[in-house]
Amino acid sequence: MNCIQTNNIEISYDLYGAGEPLVLIGGFGMTKEFWRLQVPALAPHFQVLTFDNRGAGESTVPSEAFTLADMASDTIALMDALNIPSAHIFGVSMGGMIAQLLCMDYPGRIKKAVLGCTSHGGRHATQPDQGVMAALAQAANSALTPEEAARQLAPYLFSEPFVREEKERIEAFIRLSVANCISVEGAAGQMNALGCFNAETRLGEIHCPVLVVAGGGDRLIPPENSRFLSEKIPGAALRLIQNAGHNFFFEKSDEVNEILIDFFLNR
Repeated sequence: MNCIQTNNIEISYDLYGAGEPLVLIGGFGMTKEFWRLQVPALAPHFQVLTFDNRGAGESTVPSEAFTLADMASDTIALMDALNIPSAHIFGVSMGGMIAQLLCMDYPGRIKKAVLGCTSHGGRHATQPDQGVMAALAQAANSALTPEEAARQLAPYLFSEPFVREEKERIEAFIRLSVANCISVEGAAGQMNALGCFNAETRLGEIHCPVLVVAGGGDRLIPPENSRFLSEKIPGAALRLIQNAGHNFFFEKSDEVNEILIDFFLNR
């Protein structure tokens, strides 16, 4: 296991390939293993850095409360430790919120940013419908096993056709989720950090090139949030992946990887 000590915690990471640095920032409960469909495609073009956010995987689960700003600081500290002065970033869901803070608070460190299936947070963000919220609450029930929770969430993370037609890939995702499930304490810490995030009034501070990407059928963070981000971030472009849900980068990995390579290398 590769790890650094920073901000009074340990951060676990992996580094692949060579070229311009590209940092992949996971969402709620995600670990570096969830990028397995991106790393092989991206590593021939970039030096790809994956890591476990605090509270998840092999990184420290803090006993005290923390914020997404703390998690952005962790990302910069990891880059410092690895002698990465600046990097491209791709963050999904909660990772897209962390990416927004990186663009705002550390502008000299970010070359280009892709914000995936995310929002600016706060009460003005477009929320999932009540059925989705009820399913999320049930999945968070500590009485469920990790496998039961993963199966409860799958229909809301992926598009209906994918769930219906790609059963082997759904099973692979469930196995991945069970093998790398977040602890109760880690989940509570990350959820609290999510609940405190609101960058709506600061979006105009982002000046690096930005591409906003989302699944057109995202039920967890509706694509209206991505449209809003693309409208409020100066110069940002929007790309909606058709027939894909929240985990669009898993469902449509080949298409998404091509989009990332093109944006970071050519635009």
